[in-house]
Amino acid sequence: MNITEAIAEIQQPRSRYQLIHFVIGQHDTAEMRFYQLCLELQDMGYKLRTAELGVKKANIEIERLLATGDDLDAIEAEEKRIGLEQTEIVMRGAERELAVLTDLFDESQKFTRNEIEHAQPEYWEKRLTRQTNLQIMSGGVQWAQLDSMRQIGLLDELVEAREKQLTEQAVAELSQ
Repeated sequence: MNITEAIAEIQQPRSRYQLIHFVIGQHDTAEMRFYQLCLELQDMGYKLRTAELGVKKANIEIERLLATGDDLDAIEAEEKRIGLEQTEIVMRGAERELAVLTDLFDESQKFTRNEIEHAQPEYWEKRLTRQTNLQIMSGGVQWAQLDSMRQIGLLDELVEAREKQLTEQAVAELSQ
């Protein structure tokens, strides 16, 4: 395998592992994982279709530049050919990623927009609780996190639970 072949071989923006665990798996409910998967499919499909049109356009431009017989046009055509080679290599990786996303879609549970919308309260409760717990583990909770929890009605429950815990601790200490 030469350098060019190795570069072509390794192309794929994100591995299957990354897509599963960090892109789609960052979400706390099946509905939002499906939503993210659909967004990724849409984005990658768009990028590939746009790149395919860019390849067609570049090939036409190269032909036209070479047809002039002008030396500067020939150099410009060669520059476009180099760019085209790079685009085609990157497209291989995008096609690989799209294949992974398509496999994940085929394997996933499907949800409607209405089902995704109805799952939002559960999603945000799980997400904000997870984020808050991680912030606590790292040494403190940011005010914006607390405000988000307040906005969906979770903060009051946590404050009450904490006050109850402190009261129970104080009673236990006084009993000793």
